[in-house]
Amino acid sequence: MSTVTTKNQIKVLKGITPQDIPFDELFSQNQPVILKGLVKDWPLVKTGQESALQLMTQLEQNYSQRPMLVYKASAEIKARFGYNSTCTNFNFTSHRSTIPEVFETIRNQLTQDEHEYLYINSLKFHEGFPELIQTHQLAFEHPEFINNQPVAKIWLGTESVAAAHYDQPKNIACCVAGKRRFTLFPPDQIHNLYPGPLNPTPGGQVVTLANLNQPDFFKFPRLKEAFENAYIADLEPGDGLYYPSMWWHEVEAFNRFNVMVNYWWMEAEPYLGSPMDTLLHAMMSVRDRPIKEKEAWKTLFDYYIFGDNEKVHAHIPPESHGALATMDEDQSRRIRAMLLNNLNR
Repeated sequence: MSTVTTKNQIKVLKGITPQDIPFDELFSQNQPVILKGLVKDWPLVKTGQESALQLMTQLEQNYSQRPMLVYKASAEIKARFGYNSTCTNFNFTSHRSTIPEVFETIRNQLTQDEHEYLYINSLKFHEGFPELIQTHQLAFEHPEFINNQPVAKIWLGTESVAAAHYDQPKNIACCVAGKRRFTLFPPDQIHNLYPGPLNPTPGGQVVTLANLNQPDFFKFPRLKEAFENAYIADLEPGDGLYYPSMWWHEVEAFNRFNVMVNYWWMEAEPYLGSPMDTLLHAMMSVRDRPIKEKEAWKTLFDYYIFGDNEKVHAHIPPESHGALATMDEDQSRRIRAMLLNNLNR
């Protein structure tokens, strides 16, 4: 279990149901919030409270038979899925499998102190278990969801630790079976979390190289400051957790069999593309320039990107706004074409 000690107290909302999530309150917090008992009446949660074996059977009976990607690791990783010693590869393997095959392995090792670790992550709920969608939903009724419908994904497996990372979407994580702990950090703590390579990554996102359970403060001294700014969310089956976009989070699943369902959604319009593409391009074209040039470019980014867009083009005739105009799908398409042309010169 994580050894993080923090000065921050995470907010807990009780009495929330899947039909009356207070999204305005959640969004105004701009920090993680536990939704105690949010999905306690879900059928999967109730079955899991009876036994892990019954829950596996219920999932198998509703399985779509579609193969999915499974992470597999030996007992020596102690549930922490991540890198090898040189960060050139991982300490686990991945292969395509099915729910019955994975669950059979877990069943056979339930009474063993040392066992393999199996982790099915980010499986789209409707693809893996389409018959369960209707009885396992949240009501996303808020203007933010008009053009950004959440995507439900399910996570299954033995004990696991997903090293601290960030995701672009906002998130509501629902603990279905097994206890979980989320250790969360605001986006500005990236300086203290020692991110690993951009490629390869264990699950598609940059992760910390530090072990939060056994912190090496000699190798990673800034972790102490990160811990001071952390939030800890301990979830029981039936609990939910909301956390904002770009927050770093490490996720620990403690039981021999664990299930979680996440709902992810983006607030920004899809036509805006990925900021990570911009970051990679800036690494290529800006990062290694002389210091004075970089300082000048930082000023330009502050002015054009992070400043007040209305101020940037207020003094220019509207017909001449060009790339400075308010972004919409057509404008995005024109800029993308211009960028492609520039990159292919």
